[in-house]
Amino acid sequence: MSVTAETVLRRVRGVLGSAGLERLDPGATWVILGKVLFDGHGIPDWHHHAACRQQDPELFFTDPSDAQQIQTAKRICAGCPVRSACLADVMAWEQPSSRYGVVGGLSAEERRQLHRTRQSAKGGEAA
Repeated sequence: MSVTAETVLRRVRGVLGSAGLERLDPGATWVILGKVLFDGHGIPDWHHHAACRQQDPELFFTDPSDAQQIQTAKRICAGCPVRSACLADVMAWEQPSSRYGVVGGLSAEERRQLHRTRQSAKGGEAA
């Protein structure tokens, strides 16, 4: 099950009351979002619902030339209820130069392309 906007909003209100994130400085916002989105053990809430959770991690982090393994991993991701949260998470922290494996339904090269597209749209430097 994916975390919905309503769930996040309910959690934010539970932590902040009726204040709202817009009244906080950026550092406080990150602290609050950490409490809202993570389960207290440093694991994103969405991770508990990932289709890959019961799979062998080697399936997702195989040799980049193994097209059959990559397609198998992508098929698992395609049916995952938290695929978009997984992809958003990895795109937020993954270093463009160290992308590897299938994450969020995309191969390392597809995530590089997505990063470049996003950077171009922002007018930034592609990596």
